[in-house]
Amino acid sequence: MAEKLDFSLVFSEFDDTMGPIPKFSFPNVEFDLGHKVATKSINLLAEDQDFKSTHLAFLPFPSERKKGIALSLEWQDMTRRGGVATGALTLLFNEADDLIYYKYVKDLEFIFHEASIKIIGLKNSKADSNTFSKEIKSIHKEFLVKLTELSDHELGAKDATEAFPDEKTSPDRDIFSFKVVVCGDQACGKTSTILRFTQQAFRRTYLPTLGVNMTRKDVQINNKKIVLVLWDLAGQMKFKLMRHSFYDGAKGILLLYDITRQDTFHNIASWYQDIKTNIKPESEPITVLCGNKKDLEDKRMVSMEDANNLANELNIKFLETSALTGENIDQAFKYIATKLIDTFEPSILK
Repeated sequence: MAEKLDFSLVFSEFDDTMGPIPKFSFPNVEFDLGHKVATKSINLLAEDQDFKSTHLAFLPFPSERKKGIALSLEWQDMTRRGGVATGALTLLFNEADDLIYYKYVKDLEFIFHEASIKIIGLKNSKADSNTFSKEIKSIHKEFLVKLTELSDHELGAKDATEAFPDEKTSPDRDIFSFKVVVCGDQACGKTSTILRFTQQAFRRTYLPTLGVNMTRKDVQINNKKIVLVLWDLAGQMKFKLMRHSFYDGAKGILLLYDITRQDTFHNIASWYQDIKTNIKPESEPITVLCGNKKDLEDKRMVSMEDANNLANELNIKFLETSALTGENIDQAFKYIATKLIDTFEPSILK
């Protein structure tokens, strides 16, 4: 059986006087964290009506190295403004485990929506605190059973030698290992992009001193096994203190921006300059500019023409991608791998 995943459930409500407040949690979360979860869950979901009552939202809590999945809730309450009360149910988990949650979020949707029906029923019936607390514990158990099943399946789907092949199983001349860093502003979909590409790669390494997640992905290019070690900066707040270590040795760069947010595109030039500053002059990493969230075409704020012009100016490859649908994700990473083989294979095989 896979190691038990550590997570908590937090049910929050919006109070007309006090604002978002955590009402119940299991296992109990600390007071300050509970209020952060309540505030971020309710306020974010209230701002984005697309998530309202039907969609799950991923929320970051970087200072605690945690993330959350939240569902908006509404129920009738004639004592509230407009006769409607609002709240949220949030599953809070360690960011080091986020791959399993991102990958199998669709499998969790049913439990979330079943839980919302139960919670709204309790609110409508004005259930007491003891009854509510028991229900939250019961819902937590349902999540635990499903997540244990999913993590067992994930680790059993491919044994270690298949998911992370031993390099010694092939001649040394057929193995190439390259560091690829994925960078860009927060909430551009860096982690989701890596997850979409790696798919079955559930295990990874977290370097807490650098704030970096590393995931390994093996691909075949021209009958050569390519090991891509993907570096994902977990949070931006410490970036200036460790950016040299983050970039050092990188042979490939994936620069991400969000096509629905102009500021993330405008910041690409700064990211690119930062790369140039922190990588040795003789190093020329293969770089791809990715306009992520292509699935949100109706919210587009950055034109393909502007992105193409920037890519031409920087002399790098440009693709528009969607971590949600997977469009062009494989192509971006495999472009880097192919170019790296073309660059390094002649010198390695001499």
